[in-house]
Amino acid sequence: MEVAQMVESEKIILPIFYGVKPCVVQYRQGTYGTAFIKHEGRRDAETITKWKNALANIAEILGFELEDVDKGCHKFLKNVVSELRKHLRTDEQRLPIDLVGINRDVRDMMKKLGVSYENGRVVEGQKTIGKCVVAVCGLPGVGKTTLAKVVYNKISHLFDGCSFLENVRDNVEQYGVVSLQKKLIRDFNRREHPEVKTSNEGSTLIERLFRTRRVLVVLDDVDHFNQIKPLAEALTWFGLGSRIILTIRNRNVIEGYEDGEIKEHKVLPMNDENYGSLPKDIISAVGNLPLSIKTVALYLCRKERKNESIWRETLQLLEREPGKDIKDLLMKSYNLLEEKTKQIFLDIACFFTEVEKTIPFCMWEVCESRPNRGVDELQNVFFLEVKENKFWMHNQLKVLGREIVENENIISPGERSRLWDYRDVQMTLSKSKGTEKVKALRVTLKYEDEQEIDCFHCEKFHRLSNLRFLDLDCADIEGNPKSLLPKLVWLDWRGCNKISKLFAFNIQKLVILSLCSSPIRMNLRDWKRLMQEAKRLKVLNLKGCLWIIASLEFPTSISLEHLILEGCPLLLPTYHESIFSSENLVTLNIKNCKYIRDLPQALYSLKVLRELLIDGTKIVSLHFMEGSLPALEILSACKCELLKEVTDSIGVLKKLQKLTLRSCKHLGGLPHSMGQLVQLKEMDLSYTSINKLPSSFKDLKNLEVLKMVCISIKEFPEAIKILGKLEELDFTHCTRMAGDCDIRGLSSMRILRLKNTKISRMFAKDYGQFDILDLDDGVLELDDGVDMQMVS
Repeated sequence: MEVAQMVESEKIILPIFYGVKPCVVQYRQGTYGTAFIKHEGRRDAETITKWKNALANIAEILGFELEDVDKGCHKFLKNVVSELRKHLRTDEQRLPIDLVGINRDVRDMMKKLGVSYENGRVVEGQKTIGKCVVAVCGLPGVGKTTLAKVVYNKISHLFDGCSFLENVRDNVEQYGVVSLQKKLIRDFNRREHPEVKTSNEGSTLIERLFRTRRVLVVLDDVDHFNQIKPLAEALTWFGLGSRIILTIRNRNVIEGYEDGEIKEHKVLPMNDENYGSLPKDIISAVGNLPLSIKTVALYLCRKERKNESIWRETLQLLEREPGKDIKDLLMKSYNLLEEKTKQIFLDIACFFTEVEKTIPFCMWEVCESRPNRGVDELQNVFFLEVKENKFWMHNQLKVLGREIVENENIISPGERSRLWDYRDVQMTLSKSKGTEKVKALRVTLKYEDEQEIDCFHCEKFHRLSNLRFLDLDCADIEGNPKSLLPKLVWLDWRGCNKISKLFAFNIQKLVILSLCSSPIRMNLRDWKRLMQEAKRLKVLNLKGCLWIIASLEFPTSISLEHLILEGCPLLLPTYHESIFSSENLVTLNIKNCKYIRDLPQALYSLKVLRELLIDGTKIVSLHFMEGSLPALEILSACKCELLKEVTDSIGVLKKLQKLTLRSCKHLGGLPHSMGQLVQLKEMDLSYTSINKLPSSFKDLKNLEVLKMVCISIKEFPEAIKILGKLEELDFTHCTRMAGDCDIRGLSSMRILRLKNTKISRMFAKDYGQFDILDLDDGVLELDDGVDMQMVS
């Protein structure tokens, strides 16, 4: 009997009860019973029993019933075909074998799509509600299309119709948008294929045919909303429960949708795994981009692993230039950038990765490079990120940018716009090969070559007439020049040893001056001359300058915005109040100024100060006057060993977003007014003597990161249990913390560290939400379905 064989095969069975009820089959009534009576005389008892059990099993499966066959079966057959398509998965997207490192992204995508997802599987029987668009974004080659395919394959059975339109941008250019409209209609409407002649006809048809159907649409690789518009201009075109997934290279693509309709998912490069030293170095060299890894792996898999020289040569090559596949993709995006944006990109790639963004901004503004527009454009195409106010660029992009500059002139480095490699710089300066084409130059000494020159005659710089950025890292200049480099905007001279050498440069257009860790001696006369000549100065970095004995008086004509005095021996009788009263000051860094015990009164009047760094000072109390520092966003007071008190006045800092009090070991508590810091996003209270959080912490609705490593807190704080935006929580080495950890109200939590605590039980809604969950062995992990009283 075929039915028994089907049951034994353990394959998916979809029974069709045509003109009969399942109970008739299950209990062998009517003709079924008659047939079994006939068989019992011909077959053995074991076979008959197997057949009976098979029919009973089939009847219990939820299938399709058509009891009254005379009423027609058109709709019935349509439902059967639809269900068969879901199981046969005829439109499933092909994927690489053995995908790794994608689970976290899949889980996050499911959450944004509103799909229940547990233990790596879509929960069966659910129906999507509402409508939304999810844009998958990130660098070329990072795996956006692969992620979209994985998600599509997992959720397509939840919809009445599905369509995956791959390479939309290229297909529109080659075949026109009508071809994609036809495919979309065919995918949704398998049997009927209405004629489409124009894009307007296609859009009208899509909206008319599918406005009541729950559909899934994936538009892969779109770079302009005009490509989306004829296919899925609005969510109203589709029925309730519909989902649209886009893969994009540029955030501007999604501006055609309303803010509430669209969610963004950024795909990051893969995390490092334990691949072994050399393979891991190669993966790191290509920036963990899946496309690059795949390309390199296909080449290396044909080479024997024992031939290590080929692997090492490949590593060296990848560190100097990107692979062709990824380079072609990146160059397409680069060529679409505005010209001024390209120049900003090259500056960052050559000099400013991991540099605080505010400093280069000052140079670009003077050079009329439109930095706000340029940086925004670079972020929109995922060429740049700003993390903790510093520029971060993927290694492959950094390599690409430097290669573009090197290709300006392969043979003669002095004919390029930017020089950073110490070999190129040595050759250019020592042989006077520099030209007016050089706009930025970094002299870095490696001390690896006996022929290396660490002192250059001023005449070597005269031909660099258009130089705007000069970084002299412990290099020296000799000679008696005058008005050297008249267009210089940024001078960074670590190790400048004589004030006379500084004044050899034409500093009238200087906007940024850094003399970090220089043994330079500067008296009052020298200081006044500097202030008089460098009237355009916006950034002054004197970090670690121990021999400046001037009073540091700033004239009102100086519009200083960023002042860094970290490690300077500011004595109370010698520093001038004007240091703290510059009305344009945005950043003030007085870290490790050991003689500062109180915040100067003049500081409170600064209306635009956004960042105040007082780490390592002798501050005893943090107290702020009413109405003071209205723009302050960052306050850092780490390692203030005498700090004992944060007063209620901290509540006046309404714009504060980041507060760091790490390693203030005598700080024993926080005031109730902390709850007034409603803009606060990040706080670090680690290694303090704090043992309790005020109840007002429940009002910190925007808090995302809270670090309290090695403090004396005794239980998981009640006040933070409902902070819905909290993403990272660190209680490592809080050895007195005991009892339960209930984070069911922390829906955004991704990183939780409870190592070396006495927490015994943890309650969470979804343990799949964590990227990092660091617990001691033996902690009982309970989910939302557990009755708290039963486990008490």
